[in-house]
Amino acid sequence: MNISRIRSGLVSGLWTLSTLMLCGNVIVLLYGVFARYLVNHSPFWMDELSRYLIIGCVMLVAGVVYLKDDHMRVTVLQGVLKGKPRKALQVYHWIIITALSAYVCYSSAMYALSVTKFTTMGLGISKSIPLMAIPIGFGLLAVISLLMGPFYHDKNKDSEQPVC
Repeated sequence: MNISRIRSGLVSGLWTLSTLMLCGNVIVLLYGVFARYLVNHSPFWMDELSRYLIIGCVMLVAGVVYLKDDHMRVTVLQGVLKGKPRKALQVYHWIIITALSAYVCYSSAMYALSVTKFTTMGLGISKSIPLMAIPIGFGLLAVISLLMGPFYHDKNKDSEQPVC
């Protein structure tokens, strides 16, 4: 099994999961609107569940957006530099993204595990459950960045192949 197939499977799985979470969020919001305006009964857990679903969806898709090079960034230096300075900048960028996302994954996981005894107000579940979206998202970003390597976008831009 090569890295390209692993990346492709990871991307399609994350897209599917985040799409399901987004659809679940729409259903929860529609139920909340229906309950609030037509039945005159507002469920107190709806806002909280909707918030956690959208945060989880965004965290899952962050690595995919980075892989597809659709994220917001300033590429002035990358466009101006040529040759070895450009390659050095790409390696630096890759190291920063990978190291920073791995660090945020670790530190946010430690924080999420430290608040297990506290519960959310609306859903009554442990605060660790929704907070685990952050280390999962940043961990996936670190893994995807490792699978890409520092020159992934140049190789795919030159060959005009699909990113996945």
